[in-house]
This record gives sequence, C-alpha cells and structure tokens, in this order.
Amino acid sequence: MSLDNTDDRDWMNESSCAKPEYRQEIEIFFSSKYEDRHKAKNICYSCPVRKDCLKWGLENKQIWGIWGGRDEDEMRRTLSVNVDGAEVRRSRFPICPYCSANTKYLKASIVDKPGGGRWTTMRIVECLECNFKWRSRTSANAVNAFHALAQEKAAKKKAKKTKA
Repeated sequence: MSLDNTDDRDWMNESSCAKPEYRQEIEIFFSSKYEDRHKAKNICYSCPVRKDCLKWGLENKQIWGIWGGRDEDEMRRTLSVNVDGAEVRRSRFPICPYCSANTKYLKASIVDKPGGGRWTTMRIVECLECNFKWRSRTSANAVNAFHALAQEKAAKKKAKKTKA
C-alpha cells in the first residue's frame, strides 16, 4: 500500500462486495438498519482487499457508509471530523481502524509528497501494532493531541511525586 496512489482503485475489482452475489445488495453498505450494517461488515472482514478499502475510505474522507469494515461513526472518529466533514476535537481519540489498537500505538509523522505540487508534504498516521498507514491531517492532529496530553499528564504526575 503506497501513500501516494489514493486514486489507484484496481483493488476494487478484487473486493468481496464487487462479487455478483453481493452486487445486488450493495445498499446494505449504506443502510441504517443494524442487520444490514452487520452483514456488510461481515462481508468486509473476509474481504481480501479490506486494508486497501479502509485506507482509500479514510484518505478520501468517506464519512458515509461502510468502508473496510468500519461504519461512518468509526470513520469520523478516526478522522476526527463531524457529520459535515469538519475537523472537531472528539471526546474519544482515534484507534487504529484496521486492528483497533489503542491511540498510544499510533504515530503521526510528516513525509514528502511524491510529485510535490502545491503541497510538498503530507501527514500520515501509522499503527505500530499492525503497520497500517493512512494519510490524514485531521487524524494526525488528533494523534499528536493524544500524545501531548499523555506527556502533560506524565509530567504532572512526576512533579507531584517530586513534591511528596
């Protein structure tokens, strides 16, 4: 999975939801019914290109429907955006959307953007548990905020111990 080919969608042909038996009921991936959503997620979890689908959904801010086994609430939490796609500070920090690892296992970084263009760098988030990576400024901001808060708490705890 490269970070520069978000428009490369060849993987879609290999997806489980593209199979004829599921093509007829593609609407379950955008349904509000629990049973439909559960069925759609189960299809995703056995899909050979789940990781590619999830990455594409995150990098293209797909905040409606199910992508790579994650529904819109999970996608919005990971991206730290609201229903309109605007960045928000959520009460819960993102977890790895692929393996569900805690935020402490996520690392945000800035890398050079292949081909440059208007923006020469991009922000990525990587899970240190499963090595899943996705490009997202809003996710990176949330992960950095989590780590800054953790450092602040650790410093306060250390200062409190020193006083005692």
